[in-house]
Amino acid sequence: MQMEPILDWLLIGLASLIAGIFNLSVALKQFRELSKGLIFFQPWRSVGFYVWVLVQMLLPAIVFLLWVTEFFEVQPQLEFMLFLKAVGVGVGFTAFLNARTETGFLTIDIQSIYKNLSSFGFELIARQETLRTSRFRVSLEKELQHSYITLEEGLRNLRAYFQADLSLKLSERVTERQQLLDDIDRALKSDQSSEKIKVSIRLLLDDVRQNDVMPLLKRFCCNDGFLQDHIPHQFYGQTQQSKGRSHP
Repeated sequence: MQMEPILDWLLIGLASLIAGIFNLSVALKQFRELSKGLIFFQPWRSVGFYVWVLVQMLLPAIVFLLWVTEFFEVQPQLEFMLFLKAVGVGVGFTAFLNARTETGFLTIDIQSIYKNLSSFGFELIARQETLRTSRFRVSLEKELQHSYITLEEGLRNLRAYFQADLSLKLSERVTERQQLLDDIDRALKSDQSSEKIKVSIRLLLDDVRQNDVMPLLKRFCCNDGFLQDHIPHQFYGQTQQSKGRSHP
């Protein structure tokens, strides 16, 4: 008989965790947008990323649990609607926070706590990645100014890359895809190498997938010495292994 209440609360806890999981899935889209310029960022090696993940999962779960139990005053009924509410809170967590803090239902300013803890995770990531990314950006700009660099060839390969990207062909990303192609076309028509370099760097660091940067830099004829000095071993090594498999 004692097991039933425990099992009930375990299921309520599971519903709360669902809210956290769905909020994380929504928040990851924003995270990818914010971190895509961090060219050598490896989330699984970053303490800040794990802090951010915990915030995205645990805080919505706690808020949902407080809401459905009315601060543990009542035990919610275990029914399908409970799990549906958990999904709704997870998907629309930010809106949920706004609504609750305005009505005063939650006496704690959860919204500020959520923002501050999320910002703390981003701050930890920034401490690790900002200097490394900025140094590479400056070094790449200098490298692309050398006479052996083939800017037009590199830009044409970037154009082919974005044309072949299946995710950019989705209806919601058609405008983004066209903008990328238009930027490359304008750079190719420009007589100024500085414009070609500016566009190349922005696209390579902000829009190209992390594992694809190294092969595309090769298309610009970047010096092997530069690549070995500035590309972390795990990325440079991946390209060399792939090259070895392609040319036995």
